[in-house]
This record gives sequence, structure tokens and C-alpha cells, in this order.
Amino acid sequence: MKKINNSDMAGFVQLIAIIYLVFVLLADIMKWQQLDQTHVTLAICAIAVTTGSLKKLGGRKESKVK
Repeated sequence: MKKINNSDMAGFVQLIAIIYLVFVLLADIMKWQQLDQTHVTLAICAIAVTTGSLKKLGGRKESKVK
């Protein structure tokens, strides 16, 4: 079984959060459903947290190469 890399997991969470935000925008434009603002805030926080994690992991990889 392949070991899941932390950067892969963070990238996946970030991708899902971005897809969710696009869905929220489309839902708001088309008035499909009224979504709670808490979910939007959580999605934005997930993007911010995973971006920080990806930067930290990227920094570790660069320092190992040097």
C-alpha cells in the first residue's frame, strides 16, 4: 500500500475547498439553495490552513536538498 504524503493530502483538502466555494458561488447566482455562511468560512479557513501546510512542507523539501 502506498503511503499518503502530507502534501498530497493538503493539496486534496485545498482542491475540495476550492470546488466547494465555486459551488457556493454558482448556487448563490442560480438561487439553487441558501447555504449557511459558516460553511463558506470553514472552506476559506481550510484553504488558508492547507496553503500554510504546503508552504511548510515545501520549505522542508528545499532545505533537505541543500
